[in-house]
Amino acid sequence: MYRGIVVVVFLLYLLLATGTALSKRPWSDEGWFASPAYNLITHGHMGTTVLESVEPRGQQKGIDQYTYWVMPLHILVQAGWYKLAGFGLFQMRMLSAVWGLVAILAWWLIVFRLSGNRWLALLTASIIALDYTFITGASFGRMDMMCAALSFAGFAAYLTLRERNFTLAVLVSQTLIVLSGLTHPYGMLGLAGLVFLTLYFDRKQVRLRHIAIALIPYVVGAVCWGLYILQSPELFVSQWIGNATAGTNNVGRLDGLLAPWSAVYREITLRYFVAFGLGGHSAGSSSLVALKILILLTYVVGVIGALAVRSIRTHKGFRALLYLTGIYFLILTLVDGQKLSWYLVHMIPFYAALLAIFLMWLWEHSRAPRWLIVTPMAAFMLLQVGGLVQRIRQNSYTGSYLPAVSFLKANAGPSSLIMGSTELAFGLGYDANLVDDIRLGYYTGKRPDFIVVEEIYQDAFTGIGTQDLTVYQHVLDLIANEYHPVYDHAHYKIYARN
Repeated sequence: MYRGIVVVVFLLYLLLATGTALSKRPWSDEGWFASPAYNLITHGHMGTTVLESVEPRGQQKGIDQYTYWVMPLHILVQAGWYKLAGFGLFQMRMLSAVWGLVAILAWWLIVFRLSGNRWLALLTASIIALDYTFITGASFGRMDMMCAALSFAGFAAYLTLRERNFTLAVLVSQTLIVLSGLTHPYGMLGLAGLVFLTLYFDRKQVRLRHIAIALIPYVVGAVCWGLYILQSPELFVSQWIGNATAGTNNVGRLDGLLAPWSAVYREITLRYFVAFGLGGHSAGSSSLVALKILILLTYVVGVIGALAVRSIRTHKGFRALLYLTGIYFLILTLVDGQKLSWYLVHMIPFYAALLAIFLMWLWEHSRAPRWLIVTPMAAFMLLQVGGLVQRIRQNSYTGSYLPAVSFLKANAGPSSLIMGSTELAFGLGYDANLVDDIRLGYYTGKRPDFIVVEEIYQDAFTGIGTQDLTVYQHVLDLIANEYHPVYDHAHYKIYARN
């Protein structure tokens, strides 16, 4: 029975992740992060050539030559993956799905090692594997799932090896955390979590030699990354500082450190409420919002229940999970001023584990009929799966993205310059005359033959309006006086030059 459930959960995860990867239209981030990997395997350099590099923001200075504004490991892994699977949007997304499997397996190991209960480990893994937010992240061509999976694998390795060979546990777990950090700066979450686990369980075993061994992967990682940085240190500093201080809606990435209570409020209202339907592009009908809120409320009940039950709070392994959840929540709250919803892949597994622990406690100790536990939980899982199926059926890739790309292919000549979000590169080709420049040539003087506007560019124009009225006026005047609309369908508006 146990193996049968594992197989069913595994297949459902793959079906939902694959269906979402095939049916969701691409996003600008996916286009950006695929560019350096594509250039590496086709042109031998790691530049991000789809973004305009001639503009005042340091984040984009020299970006067509070197990609320093993001960590390098995801790019390198992509390049190797494309060598095996071929280049494309679906291949990029399935790489994230593979890392999602790594994260699910890691959490099975984490919960099993902390509890000794394989059914609790399976329940946790099942909740994670069928979670709407988790699968959405596992079918998104960003580095977040890889980063999270490597951190969780670090926890799992440490908990699995610590009693048999503490030295090996330190080396393997710290190596995985370094790889997570070389994938995304939020590897810091894994570092904080692993330091906590080490001190929580084994602080009496730690010796200077263990600290020295733990530092080995950091030195190796720094040397490897440093060799790439040394190719152009000036561009590294410019891009890295530019990205670290970049913000949206006049909010910088690190603003939470300066206003922690405001950061908590914004964490709840901007990250969680938006992710679960209460605003932003994810907002939908009132019935859909109500259903998505039920998902969030279920996780809240799980966390509160785990905190309220004394036997859970005092269990050494479960208490560690409660502390880890708080550490992760606090760090994300303070260091991600932009409150981007895709970083929830770092948090959802913790909520799933605490919910599973609370449900198991109810199953073993509650006097209520067990159907009162099983029925709401089954509804919770079906709600998430149903939401994913509905999203797959909507198929924004075929219904929205492909028609816009087909129009451009039919009307733009080989030498036509197109300005629009980098997501178009998956359809037009990365060697096409596509430039992602939200300022529409203000700094370069370029005049495209076609301008493509969807919600990314529309939001960018609005943001420019609050930051630089001169550039904003240029954008408005250009579209109004030099271009005319030729296409308007399902998110995309296309303007042709007069």
